[in-house]
Amino acid sequence: MDFKRISWIFLMVFSFLNIFLLTIYREADNEENVVYRADQQIPIEDRLKSENIKFAKSFSTQHPKGYYLSGKPTDLNQALADKREILGEDSFLNASTSENNDKLTYTIHDKKWLSEKKQVEAVLKNFLQQEDQILFGQEYAYLADDSSFTKDYPFIVATQSYENIPIDDSSSRLEIALEKQNENYLLLSYTQTHISDLIPLRESMKLYSESEIIDTLYVNNKISNNATIEWTHLAYTLTLKVRGQNVYVPAWFVKIKKEDGSIQIEKINALTNRVITNSQVQKVENT
Repeated sequence: MDFKRISWIFLMVFSFLNIFLLTIYREADNEENVVYRADQQIPIEDRLKSENIKFAKSFSTQHPKGYYLSGKPTDLNQALADKREILGEDSFLNASTSENNDKLTYTIHDKKWLSEKKQVEAVLKNFLQQEDQILFGQEYAYLADDSSFTKDYPFIVATQSYENIPIDDSSSRLEIALEKQNENYLLLSYTQTHISDLIPLRESMKLYSESEIIDTLYVNNKISNNATIEWTHLAYTLTLKVRGQNVYVPAWFVKIKKEDGSIQIEKINALTNRVITNSQVQKVENT
């Protein structure tokens, strides 16, 4: 990356950082109001148990650190053309298709099998290292929580990350479709999106803990009686688009299975401790 390109990126970043920070205040109007109760000094685990809400482990009180992140959606058509030129092979991923330049779909021709679910991470890691099968493969890592081995449409998910925190968003995602044959799974095809030039917009900040965000969901009646909290994870999520750049914030994702078997995924801004499950991605266009 040459000096002029670096200078341009930082100019753009700092120009829309002010816009983004102002937008955060507006975002609060769209987020759900947070309720606080006097019994918050009681451990959240005890309050959950009192309403027969199940969970696998105690919730961490540690405060991780995260950033506001900026990145640009990768033009995968151009990336594919560049890779073919570097390799001198016009046939590289020649069966791929793309949608709007930022999503690529490819049918996997070399058969790869999973004989059991515990092999997923190792098989996926090996696949991602095969430069003849995928673009930017080594930038992705397995995200078990978002993967599914349901009977009809099993798939596994890998995402990009920044300083070991994944980006759980459709703009940075590798989803591999599987086909179950007897007790084995065949890797069929994948769809891919990618973010380039990920950089922090400011210094790292202390985030709300896992325990605090579960407390927020509980006091705001987002966890019903007799439900099960199946998993939580911290990841970046897209909140703002500014003149071709994406802005991500760290958020806690929580999967809750209700008593009737239905599933809900809640999302809480880890910087503000506000529920943002239904918030829309805001856009700032050229004027």
